[in-house]
Amino acid sequence: MQWARNDITRVLSLGIFVGALSFIVMGYLYDKYGGRRVISAALIMVGISVFLLSRVNSIFGFILIYGILGSFASSGASFVTIHSLLAKWFYRRRGLAMSLSAAGGSIGPLLFAPFCAFLIEAFDWRIAFLFIGGMVLFMGAPLAALFLRDDPLGQIPDSERDETGIQDKEEVQVETEGPLFTSRWKQALSTSPFWQLSAAYLVCGITTNIISVHFVPFAEDQGVPKITAATIFGIMMGLNSVGVISAGVLSQKFSQHRVLGFTYALRGIAYLALLTIGGTTGMWAFALIAGMSWIATASVTSSLVADIYGVRNLGTLNGMSNMVHQIGGALSVLVAGELQALTGSYEIPFAIAGATLLFASIAAFSVKEKKYSYRYSRVPVAAVSS
Repeated sequence: MQWARNDITRVLSLGIFVGALSFIVMGYLYDKYGGRRVISAALIMVGISVFLLSRVNSIFGFILIYGILGSFASSGASFVTIHSLLAKWFYRRRGLAMSLSAAGGSIGPLLFAPFCAFLIEAFDWRIAFLFIGGMVLFMGAPLAALFLRDDPLGQIPDSERDETGIQDKEEVQVETEGPLFTSRWKQALSTSPFWQLSAAYLVCGITTNIISVHFVPFAEDQGVPKITAATIFGIMMGLNSVGVISAGVLSQKFSQHRVLGFTYALRGIAYLALLTIGGTTGMWAFALIAGMSWIATASVTSSLVADIYGVRNLGTLNGMSNMVHQIGGALSVLVAGELQALTGSYEIPFAIAGATLLFASIAAFSVKEKKYSYRYSRVPVAAVSS
């Protein structure tokens, strides 16, 4: 289309920002209508928007279809709704269950980043959008509508019952109330864990979105072929399946806030390797290290929010924390594109993004999980409501 790179970046940044705002809407809709309806409808909208992208002929059409419609819809099939749904099904192994689901978000890019690059090289980008849109519309949406269930239908799964053998749902709820469980989502805004986790998640958005959008252009600027760069990125996302599952396992054995803080620190090391080693070697080093930390932060953050605040308003709370995540992402994508246009390099924006991970790690480590999580501080329902 002969568009400038920073023009495309502005639309991508707009899309991330629209997605940020829609997280709150989708979280509210989830709390009101349930995950099955919201996720299925969102996937239909995503599939249609990707189809329509194959017909884009102007910046205005790109803004409308990708920046608004597709970005708004994708929030309905994100960690906001998926993790909120899983939180109702799992108690004892909530972090592990969310990590296993997030691994799908790693396996997808492992397969589709190089595959999409192949489709573009072999055919063109319009065919690539048609093919991917068809997979979302005719595979993803029907599977969600047919198989998703909003809750355990009044029965706690066998593997999730307390060791005491309690089976009644209400009794289990008494056992698992925490001191900050909310009856209204606004209650969470006056507590420190929500803001600590959200501050760290802001940095997560900065450091993942900037790479997701600018990694391949960064590689091309260094003379690395597009398919090679896409393959490196795909392998990084594939390694994420190992990292996110490892984080889930570790969250069952150690305090989740410590796992989260270490994960942010590991990502900081990856950024350091990318900028100091440089070239293809630096990109591979970044992929191998960052691959162990990318989506792991999402599952651990969602699990902590559920453990600290309960599931009554979890869709809205996850929507708010993910909104903060995407606002950070939108700003980082926009600033990186503008700085690259001015300086001809991504080194400055990547260095700034990497430095923010120090603050994210500190924020995560500072969460007083043992004081606020229901896993460590169980009190009766009556005591919480009073």
